[in-house]
Amino acid sequence: MRRTAVLAIVGTALAALAVVLGARQLGGLPAEAAFEYDGKVVTEAELERHIDTLSALYGIQEPAADDAHDRFRRDIAKAVAVSMILDDAARAQDIVISDKSARDTLADMIEGQLGSEQAFTELLSKFTVSEEDILGEVKRQQAVARLFQDRTSHAVGDLTPTDIRAYYEQDPSKFATPERRTLRNIVVTSRAEAAGLLEQLRRGAKFAALARQTSMDDATRDKGGLLGSVTSSELDPAYADAAFAAAEGTSYGPVQTRFGWNVGLVVAALPGHEGSFAEVEEQVTDALRSERALEAWREWLAGQIREADVEYAAAYLPSNPDEPPSPVQP
Repeated sequence: MRRTAVLAIVGTALAALAVVLGARQLGGLPAEAAFEYDGKVVTEAELERHIDTLSALYGIQEPAADDAHDRFRRDIAKAVAVSMILDDAARAQDIVISDKSARDTLADMIEGQLGSEQAFTELLSKFTVSEEDILGEVKRQQAVARLFQDRTSHAVGDLTPTDIRAYYEQDPSKFATPERRTLRNIVVTSRAEAAGLLEQLRRGAKFAALARQTSMDDATRDKGGLLGSVTSSELDPAYADAAFAAAEGTSYGPVQTRFGWNVGLVVAALPGHEGSFAEVEEQVTDALRSERALEAWREWLAGQIREADVEYAAAYLPSNPDEPPSPVQP
């Protein structure tokens, strides 16, 4: 299932979360520390607050399983450390995001994803974060986007028609139009509850009504569970398998994802097709530009990581801390 809560800037915002930091583990940190960067100690309590902010903004949830929970904490620690490195890099380039820019973006997010200020207030209360916490994260990710543009613009350059055609011909299937499905979804806490919902649907219950009554998904509950039109790649793999195997007009599940147990409905299915070069030339051009930009970003960021003075507490040390990020996005 797709991540919920506020997703409008996930393309730029979540990119720093995928980065793997180079680090030292020296063992001299205070007991309450998660990590130290450039002389600043980030405590476990401060990391918790970061997790709450990310949960409110991006729908990130801590997994329940012990091994997944441990990996999640290490990933969040390195994500916060990387964001601090990028903050310093943005300041060094005099990148400043105005309060108005951040507030305008937040207003658009609230209107587009939550629908009302009241829903936003409830979201803040649920995750015990402030509006200033959210605005700070919005500013940070807008700055990262600017930094990405500044650091990669030289690498994109002017693409020739020959470059674009050659990139397409390497693998035309990459640019096929994938099958899309319009889905509704309900998230509940247990398999038994999900199975009970499926039984109600078989007896003629209306999916949208059940979603409004029972779903835990704040982003879709009031819309009768409507996820919208999605491709398989936009969904959790297990959820995608079930959603794209079901016939149009039928329900599916129960399917477990990190968000809970899911029951879905295929509202409509639009088959995919492979387009000609002329049909997808703009898409190919954008993909080639993105690839070249990401290569430049990866090279630059790897250097920043190597130079970063980051020391993790043992419980938060990422796996393979010296491995460069791949792939990396802003």
